[in-house]
Amino acid sequence: MGCPDWPKCFGSWVPPTSEDQLPADYETDYLNKRKEKVSRLAQLLTRMGFDQKANEIAGTKENLGSHAFNVRKTYTEYVNRLWGALTGVLTLLAAISSLQFWKTSRAITVLSLLGLLFVVFNGWLGSIVVDTNLLGGVVTMHFVLAFLAIACFMLAYYWNKSTEGASTNKLRLVIVLGLVLSVVQLLTGTSVREEIDFFRQAGIAIGMENFDKLGAVFNVHRLLALVSGVLLIAMYRINRSGTNRPKTSVIILATLAMVIIQALTGIANIRFDFPALAQLLHVVLGSMTLVSFIYLTIHEIKSKKLQYVN
Repeated sequence: MGCPDWPKCFGSWVPPTSEDQLPADYETDYLNKRKEKVSRLAQLLTRMGFDQKANEIAGTKENLGSHAFNVRKTYTEYVNRLWGALTGVLTLLAAISSLQFWKTSRAITVLSLLGLLFVVFNGWLGSIVVDTNLLGGVVTMHFVLAFLAIACFMLAYYWNKSTEGASTNKLRLVIVLGLVLSVVQLLTGTSVREEIDFFRQAGIAIGMENFDKLGAVFNVHRLLALVSGVLLIAMYRINRSGTNRPKTSVIILATLAMVIIQALTGIANIRFDFPALAQLLHVVLGSMTLVSFIYLTIHEIKSKKLQYVN
């Protein structure tokens, strides 16, 4: 982690640029604060009945380690927090604006408020990610909540908008299946990343010769990339022959291109020990692919609704 505290970063709203700007005992100070936060979180989970997760958090050695200052990591995380704060403000304004539709289209208001709820809860979960030092499972939930918020706002935006045209049951089925597989691929991808982090913290290098240590989850993640590509080709062919909607075809082809490039960055990660650019592109393209499937699914839901009304 680049910042040991939240919402501030090293006790300041604007992080330092060098370690000499920090107190001499800053690592010990923030370590003690994190121990207190982790202890409170474990107690909260115990009261909620999640004893196993509470014990896992309390017993994870990484949660008891100090944060050495790294200017690159610090400002990367700082920019992420600024972006999160801007997202919070914009989603709040969107939710307030949606109140005007309460009488005419209540679903828009409900979806917008639900999206805001996910964003706020995800902001709180972000602080937990910091306190638990990227604990497995917490990061995955942090990622999932972001996409739930995106889905709510996208559905609210397109709720009363017309679509490109009617669809077919076959195309709807393939697109929904693609969405489900994309979600599973996202979850398996975060699980693979958590396992790699675990091995690295244990001093075990993951390279081409020992990727079998990652087990079945990694194999499922790779297989789903291939299946997603096949499904997108099927979507394109069905759309061209069954409905012939040019805009939908373009989106499907763009999604297919993202899946192919994402697979290539995945190969680069394996072969070249996870270079930073390949990691970034892999995550970004995976996120964009899921958002694309969300859009296509919403489009099909709207097509079905309009076709039924007509």
